[in-house]
Amino acid sequence: MTAPNQDPTPWELMRAMQQLRDDLRADLAALGTRLEQMVTKDVYAADQRAAAQRMANLENDLRDVQQQRESEKLDARTNRRLAISALVAPIVVAVAVALVLAALGL
Repeated sequence: MTAPNQDPTPWELMRAMQQLRDDLRADLAALGTRLEQMVTKDVYAADQRAAAQRMANLENDLRDVQQQRESEKLDARTNRRLAISALVAPIVVAVAVALVLAALGL
């Protein structure tokens, strides 16, 4: 007895090649989709420069806000001192005048 022939038929080869071609087309389409999502180095560099510029602007704005806040703190402290001295000074003057008048006997 002889062993049966193990070679694929021409139709089986044709189907296998067709399947390989279809798989290759699908893989190339998927690769094309992935490549469309990628950016060039120039675009990436421009995006990085824009991000760095935005960050620098935010840092400058934050620095300005901090300086303004410090200035407002100093102004508030000065205003408090003026308010306290406006309240205390007349009392001190009144007490001093009362002491002087008492010393003079008036």
